[in-house]
Amino acid sequence: MIAPSFVSGAPPGGRFRATARVRYHHPGAPCAVRAMKDRLEVAFDTPQRSVTPGQALVLYDGDEVLGGGWIECAGASRS
Repeated sequence: MIAPSFVSGAPPGGRFRATARVRYHHPGAPCAVRAMKDRLEVAFDTPQRSVTPGQALVLYDGDEVLGGGWIECAGASRS
């Protein structure tokens, strides 16, 4: 992801758990997130279909939006 942004201004921590949505109608899927200097690495617990560069990825903690960013590349989605 490129230049993620967070509602609080900073990611919750170096590594954290969240639910990620990759499309408007995507129900969200649990994932592990690693926050680096200027990008995020997201590893879904189970493989997700149609994760495509250029789409937005939004991270949630329950109903609360944590933040997100634009998908730069999509690789294996296993953590």
